[in-house]
Amino acid sequence: MIGVGVLLFATVAWLAVLTAIAFAAQRERIPRALARHPLVLALSLGVYASSWTYYGGVGFAQRHGLVFLAVYLGPTLACIATPLLWSRVLRITREQRLSSLADLVAFRFQSPAAGAITAAFSLVASVPYVAQQFRATEQSVRVLSGPGHEEAVGAVFCVLLALFTAFFGARPPAERGREDGLAAAVAFESAAKLAVLAAVGLVAVLGAFGGAGGLADWLGDRAGEVEALARPVRDDAGWTSMLVISFAAAFLLPRQWHMAFASGAGDRALAKAAWAFPLFLLALNLPVLPVLWAGTRIAPAEPADSYVLLVPQLLDQRWLALAAFIGGISAASAMVMVTAVALANDSATHLLLPLARRTLRRNVYARVLWMRRGLLTAILVGGWLFHRAQPNRGLLVESGIVSFVAFAQFLPGLFAVLFWERATRAGFIAGLLAGIATWTIGCLAPLLPETTGMEPSWLDLLRSGVDQARAAGAARGSPPDTWSLPTFVSLAVNGATLALVSLLRPPADEEREAARLCRRREIGPSVERATVPASVSALEERLARLLGREAAGIEVTRARIELDIPRDETRPTELHALQERLHRNLSPLVGPVLARTAAEADAPAAGGASGALTEQLRWLERRLARGETRLVGAARELDLLRRWLRSVLAQLPLGVCAVGSDGAISLVNRRLEALVGAEERDLVGAPLDRLPAPFAELFARAVRAASAGESAGESGAGAEEVEVRVAGRARALRVHRAALDPLDRRAASGGVVLLVEDRTEQRALEVQLAHRDRLAQLGRLAAGVAHEVGNPLTGIACLAQNLRAEAENDELRARAGLILGEAARIEAILRSLLDHARTGAVPSPGEGRRARVGRVSLAEVVAEAERLIRLDRAAPRVHVVQACPESLVVIGDRRELVQVFVNLLANARDASEPGATVAVRGRIEAGEIVVEVEDHGSGIPEELLAEVFEPFVTTKCDPSGTGLGLPLSRSIVQDHGGTLSLRSAVGQGTTVVVRLPLAGAARRGPEAEA
Repeated sequence: MIGVGVLLFATVAWLAVLTAIAFAAQRERIPRALARHPLVLALSLGVYASSWTYYGGVGFAQRHGLVFLAVYLGPTLACIATPLLWSRVLRITREQRLSSLADLVAFRFQSPAAGAITAAFSLVASVPYVAQQFRATEQSVRVLSGPGHEEAVGAVFCVLLALFTAFFGARPPAERGREDGLAAAVAFESAAKLAVLAAVGLVAVLGAFGGAGGLADWLGDRAGEVEALARPVRDDAGWTSMLVISFAAAFLLPRQWHMAFASGAGDRALAKAAWAFPLFLLALNLPVLPVLWAGTRIAPAEPADSYVLLVPQLLDQRWLALAAFIGGISAASAMVMVTAVALANDSATHLLLPLARRTLRRNVYARVLWMRRGLLTAILVGGWLFHRAQPNRGLLVESGIVSFVAFAQFLPGLFAVLFWERATRAGFIAGLLAGIATWTIGCLAPLLPETTGMEPSWLDLLRSGVDQARAAGAARGSPPDTWSLPTFVSLAVNGATLALVSLLRPPADEEREAARLCRRREIGPSVERATVPASVSALEERLARLLGREAAGIEVTRARIELDIPRDETRPTELHALQERLHRNLSPLVGPVLARTAAEADAPAAGGASGALTEQLRWLERRLARGETRLVGAARELDLLRRWLRSVLAQLPLGVCAVGSDGAISLVNRRLEALVGAEERDLVGAPLDRLPAPFAELFARAVRAASAGESAGESGAGAEEVEVRVAGRARALRVHRAALDPLDRRAASGGVVLLVEDRTEQRALEVQLAHRDRLAQLGRLAAGVAHEVGNPLTGIACLAQNLRAEAENDELRARAGLILGEAARIEAILRSLLDHARTGAVPSPGEGRRARVGRVSLAEVVAEAERLIRLDRAAPRVHVVQACPESLVVIGDRRELVQVFVNLLANARDASEPGATVAVRGRIEAGEIVVEVEDHGSGIPEELLAEVFEPFVTTKCDPSGTGLGLPLSRSIVQDHGGTLSLRSAVGQGTTVVVRLPLAGAARRGPEAEA
């Protein structure tokens, strides 16, 4: 015997270990990848194996033979049906944020009453099953320590479970999300009971029979007993009905539903669990028959439900007996904890919160938390009290079978939810109530405690009938089957009533819509039924009616931060997204039914059918773009086509803007974002008057013109070309418009599409071409003038030379010398003018460049550039201060370098006030020549510093600015192996820095070397 103190200490220690594991997983001290591994989900589904499996499975096998395997083959069949059942349920619960079966039926049938009945019946049906766990725990204490202390240990066990479950099952709002702590603890418990049960089976074979050979010999001597194990299966004495109810229990039991669908598992994890969970059940059942046979040999007079503990104890393996006790505690505690958590959430959501809405308006978070903790404690204490009041007769598994038959009553309703759109709320409620009544009469009543003088005659008759059925079964050599008749009768009554009542009256519109959402696989929630508030404040006011102003403000602010939505948002699409996020966030707190009721606005959004359709398209586009909806089949292929078309649209060089029939923007591309200066998320859903100037008026005018043309029976197509200022820069835009055909017969208009063509660069190019043509004409004219002036100038020079040679006095010769000097100056100016004109000339095809490369003094280049800019009499006069040493010599094309400094000095002159100083400084730095051209003029805005090197970008307001000087100068400098950069500040001036290699280190491009 093992002392009761040791058993009590083992119980407390084991629950402490579970607490540590749950705490570590919840605080992410266990790696998240491990805590959320698919195998953890498979092991957490192992909560299905309660004390029924651990202790009662051996007794069930003794009484009913191989029928015990049906308890595990049923879940295997359910896992095979994962694509048909589990995956569909997971999709619906994830999209609609549903956490329980009651949530699902309440959503599908749009009936709070259906959810309340489901939650209440789940609570009642689970009490016998919870009581079974306390009964198993107390019986295990009696087996190991003797009678007298089991009730105290059971009470302590109940208290400890209540504390653990209240702490990890009902969590504060700040910890909403996946229940990693509870799932990790349950998974660890499953692994522990599997390991212990396997060890007991191994010790049973080795200790009782001496090995597999001894077991085979013993079975050979008892061939009749072995054959009797298969007789119930051959006679179908409960085999088929047990398959049915265990099939349903695999995912309809509250603990199974909670771990599979409400714990945050994904599709991939569920797919892996679909094969790992049956393997776990198979491994768990392998020791059942060896333990049964070992117990039959060494303790035939003892009840088979205690063999898991008795066999190691009688074989003098006290450590294994203690481990087996801990395994039983593990099986019972896991079932009770998860069941209590699931039932507490369900009961709070569908039974208490709808009746206590007023109490939620103050300190809602604490009240909901303590409400759930109170429900958890009440469920555990209620199960323990039911066990204490229940007569302890019959097999341990009988209470579990009663609960299995009860939860099978949800099977017709679930099939209706998933596969039959014609089912109605009245049919579901009527069918479920009929099934509950049949179950109560056939299954629950025999378990109720006897109360002399207060029981109806039918209950006495029922109990006597059960006893007679057991006696008759024993007389004919087959075990009694007390669940087949209640199972098939209750399911037949349930399903027939559901079908008949549903066919008597068609479903309501909201039921049809919910049924469509449950059946389809491609698209998430529709917005046709959604009621969108007019503003964020209106949504917060609506929420305050349920949660109070403080909690409503907290929840709305949290949702706005998550979605990056401003407080003054009024676009229906963004408000709808905020409403959906509130529904998602509030569902763990008050349940999805109350959350949706609280988040919806009082009245549907205005706009008529066409406006609703336009808003629906925008909402659908938003969901698809964010990947919020899982698509399969043809829908996925259509979405790939949609993404490809959106990519094409995004890359168009024209701005595209689609305006819905409600006057709000439905679609834009990247080019339009750049033109307007706003992002897509700020534009889509916004009315046209929210656009920045001048686009609001421009687009509104185009939409009015297109709509007017459509009303007149025309296509509404046209174009308008305007000149506007955008971000301080002049833009030439051409806006094309066209009316769209309606996509739905409910809509009067399909909206308008606008194509915005930015013709600014094209217009500038046209102006520059005309300007270059004028410059070319001027150059040819200047060359002709220079040629004509050169002839008389030569004559003047000759006459002056003759005059100086023939003059007899010094004064006359001096004046002749002056004439010759001025004539030489005129000739130099003409030569510079001709050279500069030839630099900008376009060579004929095939002519190539006639570059003249040599040693060039930068001091002379700057001096010549200064002389050239002074020829423009209309330009402001500035004082050029040159500080370029004669030693600054480069290898290059003199004419091109002159052009560079002409452009730089002209820009500095145009940016300066008349009489200002422009400094040109040159030096040698790090083996290269650095020349700086500095002015103190207006400067260049910071946002244009990166753009001024682009062609046709100019800061000059007058038409003389072509925007080609700096790009051309940088190109020439780079061709000479140098760089050109600038520094500028508005109001302080600009410094252009030219860096060129010293003579002997110059790098010339291939064109110059030709």
